[in-house]
Amino acid sequence: MFFVFLILLACIPISVGITILVLFEKSKLSKVIFLFLLLASFWQIDVSFLYAQQLFNEETIMLFFRIFRFGSIMVTPTIFYIGYTIVQEILPDDFKKKWCFLVNRTTVLLSYGMALLVYIIGWSDRGINGLELVQLGSNLFYYPVNGELSWIFNSNVLFFIVNIIICFLISLDVQTKSERSFLVYFNIFTLIGYAIGFFNMFPSSGLFPSSIAILVYAISILILSSRMHLDIVNNMNKKLFEQKRFLFQVINLNPNYIYAQDENGRYTLMNQSYAQLMGMNIQDMLEKADDDVYKDSLVEKQSVAHLTDINKVSQKVFIREESITGASGEEIWVQTVKVPIQINDSSAILAVSTDITERKQYEDEIKFQANHDALTGLPNRRMFNEDLTNLLEKAKMESSQNAIMFLDLDRFKYINDTLGHDVGDLLLIEVSRRIKMLLKKKHKCANIYRLGGDEFTILLPHYNAENSEAFAKELLEQFKSGFLVDGCDHFITPSIGISVFPNDGYDVNALIKHADTAMYNVKERGKNNYQLFTSEMQQHFYRKMMIEKNLRSALDNDEFELYYQPIMDVKTNKILGMESLIRWNNEILGRVTPDEFIPIAEETGMIIPIGQWVLDTAIKQNVLFQKEACKPLVVSINVSVRQLFEPTFVESLKNTIENTSIDATYIVLEITESIAMYAESMIEKLYELKKLGIRLSMDDFGTGYSSLSYLNKYPLDSLKIDKSFVIGMNREVENKALVKTIIAIAKQLDLKVIAEGVEGDEEYHFLSEIGCDYAQGYFISHPLSVTDFKEKYITASD
Repeated sequence: MFFVFLILLACIPISVGITILVLFEKSKLSKVIFLFLLLASFWQIDVSFLYAQQLFNEETIMLFFRIFRFGSIMVTPTIFYIGYTIVQEILPDDFKKKWCFLVNRTTVLLSYGMALLVYIIGWSDRGINGLELVQLGSNLFYYPVNGELSWIFNSNVLFFIVNIIICFLISLDVQTKSERSFLVYFNIFTLIGYAIGFFNMFPSSGLFPSSIAILVYAISILILSSRMHLDIVNNMNKKLFEQKRFLFQVINLNPNYIYAQDENGRYTLMNQSYAQLMGMNIQDMLEKADDDVYKDSLVEKQSVAHLTDINKVSQKVFIREESITGASGEEIWVQTVKVPIQINDSSAILAVSTDITERKQYEDEIKFQANHDALTGLPNRRMFNEDLTNLLEKAKMESSQNAIMFLDLDRFKYINDTLGHDVGDLLLIEVSRRIKMLLKKKHKCANIYRLGGDEFTILLPHYNAENSEAFAKELLEQFKSGFLVDGCDHFITPSIGISVFPNDGYDVNALIKHADTAMYNVKERGKNNYQLFTSEMQQHFYRKMMIEKNLRSALDNDEFELYYQPIMDVKTNKILGMESLIRWNNEILGRVTPDEFIPIAEETGMIIPIGQWVLDTAIKQNVLFQKEACKPLVVSINVSVRQLFEPTFVESLKNTIENTSIDATYIVLEITESIAMYAESMIEKLYELKKLGIRLSMDDFGTGYSSLSYLNKYPLDSLKIDKSFVIGMNREVENKALVKTIIAIAKQLDLKVIAEGVEGDEEYHFLSEIGCDYAQGYFISHPLSVTDFKEKYITASD
């Protein structure tokens, strides 16, 4: 049947497209050309169904005709897509810029959109009105009757011509000759084929032009592709030949000793250097085996036997270093690398020998320097990592336990800064000497390493957690007596972290990290101690790391909020003010308590911008509270030592006071007793604050560097008794007596007293009886948000 023949004819472009995909390894351009050929096949299938009047009724033929008409319409934008692919994948950047304004992703999508519109219109009667049965000689077929919108399909033909011209012009800019030739002729033959297919629009053609067109497409593209592929192969062979010639030149000029031997031990390649080493010419050695070469060579056979032992390298790369005596009689060290290669199903070796004589002369010295600390002579970090790796490999085979210990000297930076690095270095030498003596005396299997600075590690083979703890206690004992340095005794303590294989980690990195984590845990808990690693530490340090990470963006993300806890006058039972308390709510961490994030903010310096935000926000909010309540309120704001040390702190606070027009007497800055460490430098700063009219209060009195001497030095207005004393008054008689004493001392110094942590009626009345001025705590109110504080204490007082 003619219909079946036409369908088989439609398979030719698809077959050619698959061939192109294989030839060009599914490149982007080959995929687009495959798409073009696939659409050409659809075009032919579309025409084939018009000859299927004996198999299908008219409605079915019309349905398939409209479906596969997709091919003849979509070849138009696909030509444009080919041009776009050439621009993106083949053209150099200069030409790409030339075409990108016209040929881009947007115009490609637009062209496909226009073609799709043409295709959709073809489904209506206004596009294709119906089918007309035509008899031409013995041929009987249906011919589509165009509707009133058939001109839109004709415009698609015109658009095809425009696209092919654009694609042709783009192809002329391709730099590679074979690719340019392929693309130029591809455009020419595509235009010819489409021109032939155009005659399908005349019923008298019998719909044969489309069959001729797709054959033109398929055959021309196949010939062009094969020709370009042949050019590519020829160019590759030419380049390979040039590379081979260049390779032989490089090998011959190379000062290393290079040669190759086949599976029978005959030399097939060598360079001039190797021939000179053997005392022979290259041509005299080629195609000869070792036994034949050594008869005429001045080199002893045993000296270079390792160079020609092919059996040892038949399966893997072989590397060896050895001393040999050359034909000149000079002894040299060489490092030979042998690589097994396959040539025409035959085994061979390629060998490269490098003269390493000079390197060997300094190798021992360099190796020692590379693996040992210059100051103490101890093995260094590199040696530690290597030894730990080897120890773990052995431990895994033996299923044994092993421990590693991280040791960091406490306050060593203070010694360096105050006494100088010379004293610090001598102290490190003495510390390492004392630890080495302990190991030599009682722990001979252990090894100590210096990682750098004041950090040491100790490997403890076959030590479990219990043995490690016992050893850590012995280490701590070694630091109880002073270290004699430069005629003076210096005392220093260690912080020790321990991790045990395999309980605390199965690889080097995990064990090191966990021992380091345990050591920092000791640092946080007061130093001069040891600690075995636990999983809780890892969680603690991970959370600390997450807090630090998110803290840096908390201000920008507006995650902070101020809560206010009222402060009550014990004599009048009226609220005279409130303390501002910062709260942090993070999307990832949730609510983070100040006890968690404030120390981290102090360490990282983030306390400076956060503290400034608290100051500005609390002062502005107090102004609003006073306006709404129509009465004065005092706001207490916590200030860290790091803030006070900021050079611009006083000036910045002064600007905030002026900008808000607040009376400075309604601002109380709460400072901690830690300022006693900086007595002289801090007094001047506090007096500057007093000049602004601000009041100063000593927070958490009695818990830090408590000293009565600085109460006279500092211009304080009040003391705040730490809540740990107030909460425990009912249970501890000593706390009650201590609170009484603090209040009595404050009265003598004309200071007001605030008791925080008041949680019950009994404490409140006791404080009233003993002359306490103000109270703060859960008995009066929990810290409240701005809204809740206004509702309870501002608007309620109206």
